Amino acid sequence: MYSIPNSLDDRSHTLPALARLRDVGEFSSRNTSKGALLNEAFLLFKAMREKSSTVAELRESALRGQAFPRASFENRQRIWDCIHYRYFAPGIPWVPASLAAATVSGVGAPDFVSLAYFYFSIRDLLTFTLVTQVLWERWCARSLAISVADVLKFLDGEAEDHPAIKKWSPSTRTKVAQSNLAALRDFGVLHGVYSKQIQRPAVSSETVFHLLCILLAEGRHGRAVVEAPDWRLFLWSEDDAAKALAELAQRRWIRFERGGRTVILELIRIPEVGT
Repeated sequence: MYSIPNSLDDRSHTLPALARLRDVGEFSSRNTSKGALLNEAFLLFKAMREKSSTVAELRESALRGQAFPRASFENRQRIWDCIHYRYFAPGIPWVPASLAAATVSGVGAPDFVSLAYFYFSIRDLLTFTLVTQVLWERWCARSLAISVADVLKFLDGEAEDHPAIKKWSPSTRTKVAQSNLAALRDFGVLHGVYSKQIQRPAVSSETVFHLLCILLAEGRHGRAVVEAPDWRLFLWSEDDAAKALAELAQRRWIRFERGGRTVILELIRIPEVGT
């Protein structure tokens, strides 16, 4: 089913496109209102799997109200824009195709939720930083409560490095904080309605593989992959990441060996990312 690369050059024709997935720009307030959109995304990706719908057809279905009949046109436009940015905008077919395949397991299954969460986070630098710094530090300290006030404090601390924050009104900052926490709850990284607590989300092997391929595409090799802060999106330590990679090796998706400071890592399964 999967080809085995004879050399790094064989992978170089496939992986580089993945390097453009990560949001590396300014902090954005794009996630001010729509949150996780898990149900909406699931409906679109399910249609993609069951009806072989194209991106253009999914857009038409969303905007014309066929996918979301109860939403106003303005809301339908906003929903589509958010979903398109997260999963379609980079133009890498492997991402939506994987999400479509994951709908087999159901909207609440880790197969779909963890993959949707991963791209929600990797495509938004603010969310990525919030989870891999603030939530991670609290998780390690076993101080699991997180509030809007904590996120607002985080934004204040990031304002010098991300000047866009200074242009946001107090209401925008609050919306960003509230919406991000609500989304993280829907993705299973938090639990609780009013008082939210940090918890480890369930993560599928497919999601682990997607993150691994992106790290390799960005030029990380060997131990640098295991040490990448991206694993903190799942509240995983280096040992947790290594365990997940070992499970991929058992599936024969990768070759993975770890001994002391030495890590040997090669892809066996090759993602079909397109051009």
